[in-house]
Amino acid sequence: MKRILVCTALLVLSLTGIAQSSVTTVEHQKVTREAIMNDIPFSENVIAEAIKDTLQKLGYKGKDSKGFTVYRDVKLPALGNDAYDLYFSVDKKSKKEKEVSRVTMMVSKGADNFITEKTDPGLVHNAKTFLNHLHHTVASYHHSQKLAEQEEVVSKIEKKIITLGEEADDLQKKKKKLEKEIEDNSKEQADQQKELEKQRQVLSTLKGING
Repeated sequence: MKRILVCTALLVLSLTGIAQSSVTTVEHQKVTREAIMNDIPFSENVIAEAIKDTLQKLGYKGKDSKGFTVYRDVKLPALGNDAYDLYFSVDKKSKKEKEVSRVTMMVSKGADNFITEKTDPGLVHNAKTFLNHLHHTVASYHHSQKLAEQEEVVSKIEKKIITLGEEADDLQKKKKKLEKEIEDNSKEQADQQKELEKQRQVLSTLKGING
């Protein structure tokens, strides 16, 4: 457990040196659009689940659309005062960097009204800051998942120990019962042996009379 906490703490500290978000272009529905991207040192699945968890806690549910997961009418103070449609895609950065993923985010003010650095520089700046902070969001989510998994491991072992203890008690009772049965059996054998000798004497006496 301590090892998990230390590793996660070191990872969070290392995030400060990671590249900042930047503007890029992507193809969406056969149209080239501006987007914000950043590379985050976690697997695609962890990042996607972290984004999903974060927005679900705020009451938003994503829907897959043309390679993106779309969250509609999202109100985030970190972006601005309006409601926005957020488009996320998470892909492996490269074959060599399997644990680094590229997160791409497009922001729309509704329908096809996607923002650009030229038309809305303030919102693009806020979106960059949001993606920069996503590093810490993912690290926190990853840590909480690892913590939950470790707690589950510990809980299962604790339950197993309790079960084994109960089984040991039952076995001790069975052992005592068996030992008593063995003792009674030995005593019964001894009694029967005495009875056998006694009856043999009777038999021998009867044979002597007949003779």
